[in-house]
Amino acid sequence: MRNLFTLLLFSIIGLQAFSQEKPKVKVVQGDTIAIVEHALKKVDKNVNFTVIPGPVYNATQKLGFAVLPMIVYNINKKDSISPPSSTAVLFYFDFYGSWAVAAKQSFYWRKDLWRAFITVGYGDIKSKFYGVGRDKEIINNNDSNYVWAYQKPASFNLTCYHKIISHFYGGLELSYFNNYFDGKDSTAAAEIEQSGVPVGKNIQTRIIPAFVWDNRNNVFWSTHGYYSKLTFQYSNKFLFSDNDFYVLTAYVSGYYSLLPGSKRLSLAWRMFMQGGWGDVPYDQYANYCRGDDATGYTPGKYVNFSEANTQVEVRYDLWKFIAFSAYVGTGKIFGSIFNFGQSKWLNFAGANMYINLIPYRDIRMRLGIAIGRSDYGLYVGLGQMF
Repeated sequence: MRNLFTLLLFSIIGLQAFSQEKPKVKVVQGDTIAIVEHALKKVDKNVNFTVIPGPVYNATQKLGFAVLPMIVYNINKKDSISPPSSTAVLFYFDFYGSWAVAAKQSFYWRKDLWRAFITVGYGDIKSKFYGVGRDKEIINNNDSNYVWAYQKPASFNLTCYHKIISHFYGGLELSYFNNYFDGKDSTAAAEIEQSGVPVGKNIQTRIIPAFVWDNRNNVFWSTHGYYSKLTFQYSNKFLFSDNDFYVLTAYVSGYYSLLPGSKRLSLAWRMFMQGGWGDVPYDQYANYCRGDDATGYTPGKYVNFSEANTQVEVRYDLWKFIAFSAYVGTGKIFGSIFNFGQSKWLNFAGANMYINLIPYRDIRMRLGIAIGRSDYGLYVGLGQMF
């Protein structure tokens, strides 16, 4: 299972292009965020600072709290084409005793000719384990359907993209993941192993070639254009990994303005597919609602080799600082294409409120709620859902 800090960390994936109009900084006495940003702007007016605080809750981790301080800036202030780069750190804890720290550095430079991302993280996460391959039934949250597990993940990822032509990028990601996964007690450990998931230490070293098409008008709040990505994860014992496996992932998102001459009302859609084969470790399985590819279900409840889902969201900017959205979607988890029809369709619907923390850069905090079949989820994130 991918841990919560990884989910939150990758929700801050890239930042958008923005207007070059200089912001007016208003400092309110006693407002720590405003004071920090004012101090930074004395050094460099190109810099923006914000802190994303918020509660985090789902049926896997219980109630928690996350704090995400972030600095946003342009590497070259004369470069009006590249999206802004950013430095962010995540601190997380919950009332089960879980905690995590993570950091992400994003770089955009040379008129968006190059993009690079570095992420590191470490944590001690306690969560519910529902098993693998239970996609032919609708599972509720009864205690009899899961056991408690814990993991201690450490990760490092380095990604670099280069523009090949027009809006088309090619790149490579190098990933190292070291995790200790076990049951809360001997009974839980036995049930986990009985489901086919080994307990103990697992090391993954992965090489991931990737291709990206990105012609969105704004990386962080898109109202027209497309974004698509194709990745192929390759892990082998030759690379000092404990598993030989392959994972193919593909998705595409589209964005449209629904009012002529206005960006206030827009529509976004997304299609996602993933397939894995070989000795795939548990945290690399398709895991429904592990990220923003689907919502409304407890992460870890529906897990298997493959996944397919689609969703559509309508967004409305009420005014400069607040936007609302509603969305619906469906998808499923399955072992292979041959038993696709046997798996249950997992429909979901939800709503988001977006709070524009830095209007100058259009950086928004997302608060959301979603319902699925016999399940639900509450979400806090940064930026558009997809």
